[in-house]
Amino acid sequence: MKKSYLLFFIILLLTGCAQSTEEQGDKPIEEDNVTKEETTDIETNEEEEAEPLKDDKELVLESAEKVIASLQDQNFEELSTYVSSEKGVLFSPYAHIEDDAVTFKQEDLLHFFHSEEEYTWGARDGSGEPIKVIPSKYYSEFIYDASYHQADEIVYNPEQARGNTIKNSKDIFPDSQVVEYYVKGTEENGNMDWKALNLVFEKNSKDEWKLVAIVHDQWTI
Repeated sequence: MKKSYLLFFIILLLTGCAQSTEEQGDKPIEEDNVTKEETTDIETNEEEEAEPLKDDKELVLESAEKVIASLQDQNFEELSTYVSSEKGVLFSPYAHIEDDAVTFKQEDLLHFFHSEEEYTWGARDGSGEPIKVIPSKYYSEFIYDASYHQADEIVYNPEQARGNTIKNSKDIFPDSQVVEYYVKGTEENGNMDWKALNLVFEKNSKDEWKLVAIVHDQWTI
């Protein structure tokens, strides 16, 4: 009889151990679940923190603002960093760019205000006389001749001409983007003394927007 009880007790004990082992095997591994959740959180945070890519218009307008600041400060060393190293920067005193317009290489801008060499930048409206002056004189008359940092209008890719001069920057630089800084004229002069500065940007071989032309504009006869 005692042997029967002992045998029954051993069978009961073995059955309990087997059930306990099965229950433990059914339990999920919590460490793996935590790791996956943490990884998901990290990936989500990285996506939220990533800045959206700027489009071409934003990039060009940002560069144009920096160019205007450099021109205002007469800091042509800074200006040169925004200029195309492949094409240099073209200067035009009027909205219609002539075939023989003066172009400065990027490195030549470093000596812009120190140069005593006279360049023929174009012909004066009305008289037709050549605009033959040193760079610093040209700057005063045909680059920063108005408060463009306080422009009344900033126009991206202007389509219409301000005056009666035909704009042709898109013909010279067909793949360009243009930012126009316009300063209104005064009532005492019948608003005919308005000024505008067109900054022409084009992509270089590295797909970067670089300044390729500074085109001045004003009322012409």
